Amino acid sequence: MKKLIYLLTLITIFTQGAWATTYTGGVSKVGQQESNQVIDSKSGQGVEFAKITIPQKNFRTYTDANGNFELPRIQINQPTILSVEKEGYRPFSLTINSSGSLNNPMKIEIAKSEAADISLDSEILHLGDDSFSKNSANAGDFRLKSIGPYYSKDFIMTSNAKRSTNYLVIGSIVGLDTKLAKAMGQNRIAAAYSSPAEIYFNGRKIGELHVNGDSQRIKIPNSLILADQKNQITIKTGQNMMPSDHIDYDDIEIMNLSILSE
Repeated sequence: MKKLIYLLTLITIFTQGAWATTYTGGVSKVGQQESNQVIDSKSGQGVEFAKITIPQKNFRTYTDANGNFELPRIQINQPTILSVEKEGYRPFSLTINSSGSLNNPMKIEIAKSEAADISLDSEILHLGDDSFSKNSANAGDFRLKSIGPYYSKDFIMTSNAKRSTNYLVIGSIVGLDTKLAKAMGQNRIAAAYSSPAEIYFNGRKIGELHVNGDSQRIKIPNSLILADQKNQITIKTGQNMMPSDHIDYDDIEIMNLSILSE
């Protein structure tokens, strides 16, 4: 009898041989699979012409008619973001921890978009000041110039949103050098650490990001939502907490930002 192993987000176990890992949101299921494939989360059918990218490695490919795709031998020494995009589906990303992870076939489930979904940004974004230690989490994979210490986006939310539970979803985040990230072994900095990234909604702080990983959700209080008006999300990266004569921002990269209503 085939066993299914459910793992919460942030920890992915890659098994050996013909076993494959199925990714769906923040949960993985381990089962038998011979090739990489993107499937519809409801029908289980392969999704054709979905775009697969590893932005930090300048890699892009597309699925075939059966949803299958190939990954080349890419040197990955630190956690790196793999993204899946397909029109009509929610953007999806996951963190690849090492080159060995790519040797195991992956089955990735993606879900169709809902009418209330709001896609804020599907590109990879680099926040910070472009000044970071080589031992910082994922420093070796940073490729983009920083857009600054914060990111803001305006968008409209309807009155229906106030009758639902709403979340900001961060598809993937790498580079956080917080005390918790350090304790989890996500960077190799000897002494210094940074404050967590902060999330603001319409100017009010609603959450913090302390660890790197995938599919992190921050609940948006309905009392802060401006129905049928412009709302704003802001993500501010942290600062080095060691004494200094200048502000040293934590360099992080984030990908696939969206608002989901349930």
